Amino acid sequence: MSAYSVVGGLRLPHKFLILSLIALLLAAVPTFFYVREAGKSLDAYQSEQQGLVRVAAVLKTIQFTQQHRGLAALSLGGVAGGEAKRAAKQAEADRAYGEVDAIVKAMGDDGVTAAWTASRRDWDALREGVVARRLTVPQSFAGHTALVPLLLRVNDLVGDHYGLSLDPDKDSYQLIQAMFYQLPYLTEELGKTRAQGAGMLARKEASAEERIALSIYTGRVGDRLDQTQAAFNKAASENPRLASSLGEAMREAAGLAQGLVRTASEQIVKPEQLSYAADQYVTLATQAIDAQFKLNGASGAVLEELMAEKIGDFHRTRWLMLASMLGLIALAGAVAAMISRSVTGPLRHAVLVAERVAGGDLVGDFDTGPPNEVGRMLRALKEMNDSLRHIVGDVRGSIDNIGAATRDIASGNADVSRRLEAQASSLEQTASSMEQMTSTVKQNADNARQANTLVAGAAGVASHGGAVVAQVVRTMGEINASSHRIVDIIGVIDGIAFQTNILALNAAVEAARAGEQGRGFAVVASEVRNLAQRSAAAAKEIKELIAQSVEKVEAGNRLADSAGKAMEEIVGSVARITGIMGEIATASAEQGSGIEQINQAVTQMDDMTQQNAALVEQTAAASASLQDQAQSLVAAMSVFRLDASELGGAAGGRAAPQGRAGAAAPAARPSLALAGR
Repeated sequence: MSAYSVVGGLRLPHKFLILSLIALLLAAVPTFFYVREAGKSLDAYQSEQQGLVRVAAVLKTIQFTQQHRGLAALSLGGVAGGEAKRAAKQAEADRAYGEVDAIVKAMGDDGVTAAWTASRRDWDALREGVVARRLTVPQSFAGHTALVPLLLRVNDLVGDHYGLSLDPDKDSYQLIQAMFYQLPYLTEELGKTRAQGAGMLARKEASAEERIALSIYTGRVGDRLDQTQAAFNKAASENPRLASSLGEAMREAAGLAQGLVRTASEQIVKPEQLSYAADQYVTLATQAIDAQFKLNGASGAVLEELMAEKIGDFHRTRWLMLASMLGLIALAGAVAAMISRSVTGPLRHAVLVAERVAGGDLVGDFDTGPPNEVGRMLRALKEMNDSLRHIVGDVRGSIDNIGAATRDIASGNADVSRRLEAQASSLEQTASSMEQMTSTVKQNADNARQANTLVAGAAGVASHGGAVVAQVVRTMGEINASSHRIVDIIGVIDGIAFQTNILALNAAVEAARAGEQGRGFAVVASEVRNLAQRSAAAAKEIKELIAQSVEKVEAGNRLADSAGKAMEEIVGSVARITGIMGEIATASAEQGSGIEQINQAVTQMDDMTQQNAALVEQTAAASASLQDQAQSLVAAMSVFRLDASELGGAAGGRAAPQGRAGAAAPAARPSLALAGR
């Protein structure tokens, strides 16, 4: 199969799509290469931005090492307070070295790691030698001075690793050169000048060689200062904003460095006797060095701003380029779409008309288009559409009439079925309620019979209780009579005791008259009198007790009389209750019999209603089957859609069948009701 036949078999939208894809590729390929190169440049800027922080950390180690060199000279030279200052600076240097340890480890660069390992080893040895005071001032100076170039080498390697030495922009390139490659060497020369001069002033003497060395250091300071200023001036010429941002710090740093050079020349190199204070000289030199690092920090901040601006500009430029390219692509796509629609629109309209007619949509007219081949095809479709519309309208009118009648029948059957179902449900509930009522009435009758039996038993018990209470009353009367007799007997005993006492008293009197012969009789009479008195006292106590007992017996007798009367009333009430409960039991039995008959009648009505419902369901099923067949016919004809004017005849034709169905429905319902009866 040839390429021509393949392309010729494609649809027009697909052909236009292929042309659009080719145009898109022509624009996308150069855009892709631009974005890739732009990404590399952006990565380089971001790498430089990260390198600024890393190089600043390395510069901190250089700064602290240089400061430690001068303070170590003071400490080893015996200057008061020098050791404390040196120890504090050593702690700062150790922290800075620790930060660089982490940075170098994270970089994973073998060259940087090797250079830093050597620098760290020399710093540890130098620090321990100064702390143990194994080094002299010249040895300490030489060790520090040898360590600084190693650190400067690490600084260069870190800058190269992050691409700082290859910055493509002139302003940032010159600023990086001044910041990372000129200022560190300037601070080193200033540090040498500080350490050399501090050692000479600490000893208050200087040899010719030391004076010459100091002169060399101050000369190098001037050279490095000129180079640094030249680099800053180049950066400022490319970007005037740098002059306003860094000019003041640059002038301050240059002035302090020049002041240190003058002080070293006038106070150390030229005088025969050294009288200038060593700590004052170290302070002046430290200020000059700190000013350089301050300038370095300000330059780093400005450089970070430049990097951030460049990255932002780069992002904006890249997005602007991409947006422009996408806009051009969108414009080209819109033009291609317009051309494609102008070509494929008429053909698509013809296809849609044919599909609409094939799908049964016969509603309304449609535009036949221009008088060309497509227009002639559309006119033929329009004529076919009109013919089908008239035929389908007539058939659908008849089908609608049949469907309406079927729906009326089905609706009537459904209504009757719902009513019968509701009636059956109500009868079922009524039957259930009557069954519950029958059970309840039977239970009430049983309870009434049991209550009658219990009341009869209670009546017998009450009668027996009344007899017992009457017997108790009689017994209490007999006890009361016996108590009165005991009181009389006790009275007789009391009288006898009184008379005995009188007789004993008379006998005692007669014995007293008889004198000695009657003494024994007097004793006996006295004893008899005592016994009589004791008998009288006992009889009196018994009489009181019997009197109290008589009172209690009389009270009990009265209570027994009251209880007897109450029991008589209870017996009468129980007898009346027995009669009432008997009447209730008889009425409950009669009521249960009547309710059972009602329940049987309701059950029969429920059975008849269910039979009627079954007949209605059969009729409804037949109507539903007829309706389904009518709906199937309607569904077959519903494929064709007609407008309102074509449906008018069908609507009029349905009026008569609906009227007949409405009239027939009432006649059908009584027949169903009679079937139920």
